[in-house]
Amino acid sequence: MLRMISFISRFCQKCSTISLRFPNNYSIVSPISAHNHPKRYQSSSNRDLSKLVDANVTEDFDYETESPYSNIDFEAICQGDAKKVNVLKVIQLEIELKRQQGEEVPTRITAERWKDLLSFNSSSSRDKYLRHLWIVEMKRKNRQEKSQIKAQSYEQFKSMLAEAVPQIKTTSSPLNYHLNETTLFHRIRNCTMNRFYNYKLLQAEWFGPKILVDCSYEPFMDVKNIQSCIKQMLLMWSENRDNISPYDIIFCNVEEKSSLWQKFTLRIPTITEADSPVHFTHQNYLDMYPKEKLVYLTPHCHEVLEHYSHDDIYIIGAFVDANRNKPLSMAKAKKEKLRMAKLPLDKYLQWTVGHKSLPLNHVLAILNDLKDGLPWPVALKHVPSRKIAHNTFHSRDEDEKVNPRTAKGILENYRKNLVYDLLLKER
Repeated sequence: MLRMISFISRFCQKCSTISLRFPNNYSIVSPISAHNHPKRYQSSSNRDLSKLVDANVTEDFDYETESPYSNIDFEAICQGDAKKVNVLKVIQLEIELKRQQGEEVPTRITAERWKDLLSFNSSSSRDKYLRHLWIVEMKRKNRQEKSQIKAQSYEQFKSMLAEAVPQIKTTSSPLNYHLNETTLFHRIRNCTMNRFYNYKLLQAEWFGPKILVDCSYEPFMDVKNIQSCIKQMLLMWSENRDNISPYDIIFCNVEEKSSLWQKFTLRIPTITEADSPVHFTHQNYLDMYPKEKLVYLTPHCHEVLEHYSHDDIYIIGAFVDANRNKPLSMAKAKKEKLRMAKLPLDKYLQWTVGHKSLPLNHVLAILNDLKDGLPWPVALKHVPSRKIAHNTFHSRDEDEKVNPRTAKGILENYRKNLVYDLLLKER
């Protein structure tokens, strides 16, 4: 770390990066620092000069710019640890240099994100995480711009409607059945819908089937995978709530001090209240239910889940590992001597790219369809289409018996799929 600090200080002295702030707050990087990125500087030099000419720049400028990372509460983030404070200052200087050089870094970093950056041990992992934060920030800005455009179009629509309503009232009856006027349907507010969905979850807690989510995989995930796992858990819980007869999702092996659960509770602040529909426990599933009823769903085992059983209780591991795909869930099920099963993806689908570990919300959506009595080809519609070949939602064993792999057989299977799609749309 001391070697890194000395390197950055010598780099700043040699590079002499000068940021110019003009009256319109337009900042550029000096050609001295742009020498490290000649292609980027050449491609953007004409654009930068055109901006400067159009802005009517005067000679009134400063030699310092206000950094967006200057307001950092080091004591709150590092909790009084002097070593962490020094490391955080080095990371702050590193990100500021990247920003001055025009690299993809976010302009706003929260305290939780600074803590995540402290947990990385290498600069390459920090660079990947910073680019991930930059992508998230750009997506947020795009959503805000789209919402502003929608708001403007809605205001234009309201103004046009206000001009048209007096003409309609004079030419027709006083009862006008259209938007913002007389209607048969009352508005259902969000709080009413939330109470309705939460009541269904409370009913499922007493009478519905159980699904167990194992939350003991946090030591095997990095910060980015933890964020993805939290997102999948939230989607799984919300999509299950929309089902007609939802599952009673129980989050097992929960540690309240873990990073996974703390970030999850930030998304649902009312999770610790007495009437909360989120069911979580610190206990292990072996202490809650008999071992004979438990089935651990893992994509690495050899046993295939041919038929859905309403008497079994299925366990889903809250684990995301997009790079290595380790068989940790299978190892844990073997250690605890539990039954294992995997979804019959090879039988009904033709896999193209990626591993066969599905997101948590997709697994639950498949189980919900099976619970409602739908067949496997319909339930496996929740598998992402980017991972499979098109028109492969039939059992390959049955297709090869009826229609061999010929041009005529492929065309016949394609027609069958079109009929199935039409039936699903009508349903």
